Amino acid sequence: MPTDAPNDDEEESPEPPAELANWVVDPLQSQSIPKLEHVVEYAEELIAYKSRPVSAEADSTDGEAGGSETVETLPQKEQSTQERQRRRKEIETMSKAERIALSDEELRKYGTVEIRKLDCGPGCKQCPHGPYRYCVYRNSKGTVTSKYAGKLGSE
Repeated sequence: MPTDAPNDDEEESPEPPAELANWVVDPLQSQSIPKLEHVVEYAEELIAYKSRPVSAEADSTDGEAGGSETVETLPQKEQSTQERQRRRKEIETMSKAERIALSDEELRKYGTVEIRKLDCGPGCKQCPHGPYRYCVYRNSKGTVTSKYAGKLGSE
């Protein structure tokens, strides 16, 4: 008995992104639709978590550069997860000169602005040096990182 309905066996499964390893793709292909929906929901929550703004209290970078002291913190501007991801990609490709040219307000689009004074090492009679501006944000793995953005007052 002929039918007009397409045969599911004739349609090909969508091609997975080349960036995904087989050990990720293979188990997904064997999952039911409800389980895949849970995977999508979890992946969206994980993306939101890993791209959340840096909080001064919980994610402090004090001491990261040896003898650094954060003297002021300007929190990242309120943004959607997608906007934070877009801004992260921008700052990761931005040159040091481009970051230095940004005002504190412009830098806050990319992350939390920290004003730091740094110790350069033992024996220096002029320490601490600075203050210097750093843009603190989460990288693509969700780890807190920072980029130098110039001496305070140089923007």
